[in-house]
Amino acid sequence: MEVIRHKEMNKINNKLLSTVSHELRAPLAAIKGYSTMLLDYLPELTAEETREYIQSIDNATDRMTRLVDDLLDTSRLEEGRLNLEKTPVDMETLIKATVKEAETRTNHHEILTALNHNLPRVNIDPKRIQQALDNLIDNATRLSPQGTEILISATTDDKELEIGVISGDPGIPDSEFCSIPELMCRMGKTTSPRDNGMNLELYICQRLIEAHGGRIWAESILGKGTSIKFTLPLTS
Repeated sequence: MEVIRHKEMNKINNKLLSTVSHELRAPLAAIKGYSTMLLDYLPELTAEETREYIQSIDNATDRMTRLVDDLLDTSRLEEGRLNLEKTPVDMETLIKATVKEAETRTNHHEILTALNHNLPRVNIDPKRIQQALDNLIDNATRLSPQGTEILISATTDDKELEIGVISGDPGIPDSEFCSIPELMCRMGKTTSPRDNGMNLELYICQRLIEAHGGRIWAESILGKGTSIKFTLPLTS
């Protein structure tokens, strides 16, 4: 079993490495392109055009920063050097703060929440769980057509808290229930090359959730959409 998991992880790592250069080039190309436009044509540009180009540079810089952070975290996770700084956290507050931040990055989707009342405090590293949830929301916005809704759910029982990110995408064929590595492989066959960065984001989410003792999986039905859910254990 350990040998199979090792081979699976090597396959995923090779896939991730093959997409990294493309993912880093995309925001770099945007930064370079819009910077050149500003340098060459600034006197001729309207204030609206100038603001649009600067905003595009800012967005590309944010995207690149997130990619670099994910790459560094991948390295730390693989080497066992990522230390979790756990503390009891109000999950409703964390989820709503993450959603509010995500809304500033998209004008094309409405992000809704369906949270159980009185969600318990959970002993987690808030920065890392917010990073995982943020990556899943970013993944959902890139999968979903413009104008669709993205739903963040949270339920709980006596043992664990379950959070779900439901996107408005068309769904992945033949993957009603699957692991994250399986979803990554199937997504690679159905998404465009520019979306390969989702593999890195999903991989980071998987490792961060597992580091907290939780589980993460995907539920996708063709024609109905994809949801990625994860759990966090509750402690007394």
